[in-house]
Amino acid sequence: MQINSIWGSKKKISFWDKLFRRDKIISKELSTPDIIEKNCQGLSLGTHNLKSFLFSTDMALIENNDADAILAVYPFPPSPKIIKTLIDFSGKPVVCGVGGGKTKGKKSLEMAIYAEEMGASGIIVNIPFENKDIKRIRQKVSLPIIATVATSDFDFLKKRIEAGVNVFHVSGGMKTNQIVSEIKAKFPDFPIMATGGKSLKDIEESIVAGSKAIVLSPPSNKDLFKSIMDKYRSSLNTF
Repeated sequence: MQINSIWGSKKKISFWDKLFRRDKIISKELSTPDIIEKNCQGLSLGTHNLKSFLFSTDMALIENNDADAILAVYPFPPSPKIIKTLIDFSGKPVVCGVGGGKTKGKKSLEMAIYAEEMGASGIIVNIPFENKDIKRIRQKVSLPIIATVATSDFDFLKKRIEAGVNVFHVSGGMKTNQIVSEIKAKFPDFPIMATGGKSLKDIEESIVAGSKAIVLSPPSNKDLFKSIMDKYRSSLNTF
């Protein structure tokens, strides 16, 4: 399945792994790049050490991907139905979005409490989320709080930490790896995860810059179907 350099090939399983591993090895259609497993230190959330996060709420993509965890963030108010469904369905750690620009205050607090009750491994807030609301969540919820950031500004990050944030998720577009490196220099021991970009080179640079885990955006259903249909159409010439 040729989609791009990240999702273009499945992981290779050695003969010895096939022979001696007791647990059944299931090959997924969308396998995460080997470089993440080999080179990432991993991010500790509860009892889990997580190296790869799939940025998706699509159950078909979640089912057919081998990422360590799910990052459930979407451009709408957080939904209890979505939170519960994804946690029940995924069979792996889920980090739930609980607020940003549209959702804040009491609603975000309620969603954070609900996510913890349903078994989420963490919650995440977006850039516009206010520190006062992070503090309220921190007082009521024991889950790790992840904050998406797009800056390395010392004062901004320090206030986030003081409010109760446990991890920074860097999503700075083309500047992501630069921001990761700058945050690492200012807060050497603070955990960072980052959006992986569109190539293996982007992922490698993010890991080298200091990211402990990589967030991967899967190809869309449209792109996946296009790849499949192109293959089917070309096969018509063989009949």
